[in-house]
Amino acid sequence: MSSIVKSTPYHLQVYDIIKQKILSGELQRGERIYENKLSQMLGVSRSPIREALRMLEQDEFLVFHDSGLIVNPMDFKDMEEIYQCRMAVEPFAAKLAVGAINQERISELQKCVDKAREYHAKKQFDKVIEANTSFHSLIVADCGNNRLKGIIEKISSLAILSRVSEFQCYHRDEIYLEEHQAVLDAIKEKNEDLVENRLRNHINNDLKFFKLVHNKISD
Repeated sequence: MSSIVKSTPYHLQVYDIIKQKILSGELQRGERIYENKLSQMLGVSRSPIREALRMLEQDEFLVFHDSGLIVNPMDFKDMEEIYQCRMAVEPFAAKLAVGAINQERISELQKCVDKAREYHAKKQFDKVIEANTSFHSLIVADCGNNRLKGIIEKISSLAILSRVSEFQCYHRDEIYLEEHQAVLDAIKEKNEDLVENRLRNHINNDLKFFKLVHNKISD
């Protein structure tokens, strides 16, 4: 059970705990959320629970359905829209970040690519996802625009949620590793336009893959 500490506002801790349970699939898409159950589980009053649920609804992790809140069930149309949003904003953030990315950051990014390659070979796909998520987050972290970072953080979390359940058993072949390496190579060259284009193509290729999976599942 996740523990609550006094040093941070309770509702923010509750928000993070519930969000993580949603993204991990512990709370499944479409599952009903009950304030009293969460209050008992986390050992806090219903007031911070209620505020955290309001924030999660605002961020689209929860939706109101039949007089109560459920985890956003999401369909493929939702996933498609989320990835289109990623294509619109994340490559631009990467372009902004190029000038600020130093050698230490480049080393971190290379480690992400190398770890993902190692995990993919071992078929440890949960760890692959962690390494790939870190790769994207580290690039965006240097964009110098806090509002843009906030938007991308929300979109990226929703992208993870959209893949939970039916899509989590499907993984792209190793070509995505080369796409990440190509983005990193462009960063090393300080070629802003190339970074932007390569990252946009990479995200678009992810979406194309999930379209193929969706069509396969739907047949």
